[in-house]
Amino acid sequence: MKPYFLLALPCLAACQHGPQSRVASAPPVCIRSYDIVRTDIPDDSTILFVMRDRTVYKNSLPFVCGGLRLDTRGFTYEPTNPATDEICSNLVTIRTNTTGSVCELGAFARLPGKGRL
Repeated sequence: MKPYFLLALPCLAACQHGPQSRVASAPPVCIRSYDIVRTDIPDDSTILFVMRDRTVYKNSLPFVCGGLRLDTRGFTYEPTNPATDEICSNLVTIRTNTTGSVCELGAFARLPGKGRL
């Protein structure tokens, strides 16, 4: 019994302290919906938003959105904040127009360069 007690003591001490500080999360990336020229859907978990200035934002959906890529009627969304007409990372759901599937948008990442698509 003694060896087990000695091995458990360091673990017990480490478990009591926990993390020293919490990492602050970054604010969500938001894009203005009126600046979107078009969207491209390479697969059921990625949407590329092509902006008026040719900047491209990639949105990686947290889960596969079945049928998104093949939906010929696209998808619908409502801005995160209707007053500013912005779509923000991780705060918007989309609905495919043909099947009615509801999927959550993930994080936006700006792709390097312009005019890629």
